[in-house]
Amino acid sequence: MLGDRAAGSNRAWIDCRRHCADPISRAVHRRCARHPGRAFPDARQGLAGRASVPVDLQRHPQLRLSESDGRRGPPAADSRHRRAHRRVQLGRNSGHVRGRSHRGYVAHPVRPHLPAPLRAPGLKIAILSDIHANWQALEAVLRDCPPVDETLCLGDVVGYGGDPKRCVDEVIRRKWLTLVGNHDRACTDPEILEWFNDDAASVVRWTIEVIGEERLEWLRGLPDSHFEHDVLHVHASPRDHIYEYVLDTAVAHANLELLDGRVCFHGHTHVPGIFGLANDTVTHEYRVDSFRLTGPALVNPGSVGQPRDGLPTASYGVWDVDAATFEFHRVRYDIKGAQRAIRKARLPERFALRLESGR
Repeated sequence: MLGDRAAGSNRAWIDCRRHCADPISRAVHRRCARHPGRAFPDARQGLAGRASVPVDLQRHPQLRLSESDGRRGPPAADSRHRRAHRRVQLGRNSGHVRGRSHRGYVAHPVRPHLPAPLRAPGLKIAILSDIHANWQALEAVLRDCPPVDETLCLGDVVGYGGDPKRCVDEVIRRKWLTLVGNHDRACTDPEILEWFNDDAASVVRWTIEVIGEERLEWLRGLPDSHFEHDVLHVHASPRDHIYEYVLDTAVAHANLELLDGRVCFHGHTHVPGIFGLANDTVTHEYRVDSFRLTGPALVNPGSVGQPRDGLPTASYGVWDVDAATFEFHRVRYDIKGAQRAIRKARLPERFALRLESGR
């Protein structure tokens, strides 16, 4: 009888060792107040069981699994080991562990940057323009923007607003592809200030004084155009990448003819919308909705920091490259806070007042 008991104990120990050899089971993070990120073997395994967990796993519990791993395995035959089967969930933070009373979750060790739940498949790019040193508006857009693969800024990070350093630093930190706008260029080429009205020129001069040489050097290195996925990106227009305003049908028609049936994203006017051609007639569409992109088309996402279409909310959009669609977004932000920043910097009052009306 004693021999049967010993044999049964050995079989249970062997089954436990075999079960813990599974990489998913060994990757389970057990919540512990003293060691929240460490992998612990089952207490029933004793010292031998702890030895079965590799040393590098005890120190760095995330395994290098293939993308096919992480699926929930079949239940164990022995109910004693049922809790060891835990599924891997994709998470934004590679060190994030969530646990419940009966099961736990760990971040995917291969693709921890993907959010949970997973976004829909397809390459998505957020298109922003004309931040204009409005930190409150930029912060609201960052909170509101859905998960995307990339972000592209069409220029004018500075100008008009009272937080140029904060906005430039955030764009640099996020490593966005950013084009040069007319206000960005004016900070590094003072000769073009004669084209600005007196109030706008005074803000540019103040910006040059406060942002420092490193930020000026970053502005100096910004490109004036970008071509990707058979789509052109500029600040102003295909005909004049930095300075031309596309506000009427005549200017729109001249630029649409240059696109050779392609799509162009541009900003500069602070007015969102899509110019297109139908039977050689210029059309313009805008609403907070998703549009199918067919060339030729001029797509303006509007302004993050100083909208001028009569709505005081920040404007931006998300381009689905694979589906060939563009969705406009609007989001409220702390207008009072943006006005306080302008007044604190003693910039022209009209730049603070126009934020309330979106004009």
